[in-house]
Amino acid sequence: MNWEHLKTYIWIRWRISANQVKRSGRVGAIIASILAVLRIAGGMVAFIIGLLVGLLALRGVEPKVVMFVWDGVAGGFILFWLVGLMSELQRTDLLSLNNFMHLPVSPSGAFLINYVGSSASLSLVLFFPAMIGLSCGLTLSQGPVMLWLFPLVVSFLLMVTAVTYQFRGWLAGMMTNPRRRRAIIAVVSLLFILVFQIPNILTNFNPAFRERRQAERETAKEIAALGRELDEGRITQEQYNDRLASKRAALESNRKSESEINEDNLRLVNMVLPPGWLPYGAEAAARGRILPAAACIFGMGLISIASLRRSYRTTIRLYTGDFVKGRTGRKMKAKTVSEIPSKTIRKQGHAAAFLEKRLPWMSEHAAIIALAGFRSLMRAIEVKMMLLTPVIMLIVFGGILMGNRGEISGLFRPLSALGFSAFVLIISMTGYMGNQFAFDRSGFRSFVLSGVPRREILLGKNLSILPVAVALMALVAGFSQWLNPMRPDHLAAVLIQILPMYLLLCLFGNVLSILSPMTLKYGSGMPAPHQGTGTIFQLVFMLVIPIPFACTLIPLGIESLFLFMGWTVGFPIFLILGALQAVVVVWLYRRALGWQGRLLQRHEQKILEIVVLKGE
Repeated sequence: MNWEHLKTYIWIRWRISANQVKRSGRVGAIIASILAVLRIAGGMVAFIIGLLVGLLALRGVEPKVVMFVWDGVAGGFILFWLVGLMSELQRTDLLSLNNFMHLPVSPSGAFLINYVGSSASLSLVLFFPAMIGLSCGLTLSQGPVMLWLFPLVVSFLLMVTAVTYQFRGWLAGMMTNPRRRRAIIAVVSLLFILVFQIPNILTNFNPAFRERRQAERETAKEIAALGRELDEGRITQEQYNDRLASKRAALESNRKSESEINEDNLRLVNMVLPPGWLPYGAEAAARGRILPAAACIFGMGLISIASLRRSYRTTIRLYTGDFVKGRTGRKMKAKTVSEIPSKTIRKQGHAAAFLEKRLPWMSEHAAIIALAGFRSLMRAIEVKMMLLTPVIMLIVFGGILMGNRGEISGLFRPLSALGFSAFVLIISMTGYMGNQFAFDRSGFRSFVLSGVPRREILLGKNLSILPVAVALMALVAGFSQWLNPMRPDHLAAVLIQILPMYLLLCLFGNVLSILSPMTLKYGSGMPAPHQGTGTIFQLVFMLVIPIPFACTLIPLGIESLFLFMGWTVGFPIFLILGALQAVVVVWLYRRALGWQGRLLQRHEQKILEIVVLKGE
């Protein structure tokens, strides 16, 4: 890189910053100066804290403690780094290449300046001095072998910044579309949860861990039984103390074994995932193992070089125009005059084939509304984000419930399955079912102007989301069956109970959607602010809907009562009464649709004004 070019870049960048400060005025300049001083002071404080922690707090600790500390530091840096990256994805480069094409500058210089400038964030300013200070403290407290920490830290930071810079332009291009932006944020949130749940899931999947937890519970029960024996006078105080000491020793041994399992799982995650190579290499260096530390440095260096090389090649293609010509040329070549009509016809034929399907036992009006509504909901990003909530909850709570696998007995197994299914249904579907016409927005005009019976509109709207609700509840029921296997008749009864629960949600949701509609934010499933009692009614609906859901548990309660009284053993009362209850709820739903259709016809003008006119 030519030093004259470098000075030119620095001068241009300085002029850009000076113009920004000048436009912000004197107050803005003072604030910018204060923030710059605070950043420098924050970096110095972070270095001192890291130095003191490594020198004093980590003196003479075991290597596994060093790994835990570096796991926390690396995880915190990645978390803050990605949060800052997501907030700044509106721009790809600090200096646009188009502004330099008429100047005698090298592409490598522009690439280097853009890479360094994009990496100079607040998280790097705070964490890099802290990591260096921690490395210095560990080197002074544990010996020269910890000098390997310095290349580990540099290669780790280089890897993270290089990989994120490689995908920065691609993500920024996708984030320009608001629909894709929300989808990316939702996916990133899910990935965060998955990453932090990996150690918990690996631990709970381990059969030895479950055996040790079961042994720990049995030991606790035995300790409680010893206390009762002492109170009843069946054992002496000396016998109680001796047995209690042995039981506590066994309990402590189980806890140590559980801690070792967690350490092994964390070490495995660090060894497999590249972001964990820094903690893994630090632990290896603390143990005096040079080869794993060198391998971690080499691996992170290779990833950094590969990412920077790919980014530089993309920069060159952008600089020379090959990237635009290649992408645009392929697209224009594919869209010839002869091919466009055929593709359009095929796409229209596919859509028409889906919307022309007939649903059994349904009228033509209800079928077309259900199919069109299902297609619209599956294309709406806000609905996808809404349905992502139960998936996240299943991952989070599933990792916790796996630790208690097989410990629920008797009739509590179908009860837990139904409770978990109802909880997921309420969390994922309440926002839609309680305000379902707002998701149509301008499309609600077609319902008002059409001659379709209003009960058919409600039936079609309820059927449009039925496959998603059934799939979610069946997934939860299957997960509960895997954790705590139920009798076949209980499993069949739980699956049958999905239908009455959903129909009851539809009955109450239809009334709330008609009487208390709300305007949604554009491009979002969240209600707009300042809508009076509408938001309160939504919260009340979420709190009240578990009451009719509890009524669907009457068949299970009757079977529990019969079993308690000893009147029957093994007879599938829950299954038979549950099937009868499903038939009754279906009949009640069809009878109530006529009244709800007339209610919708009386309030449709008000709904139109709220969900369409105010939304526009």
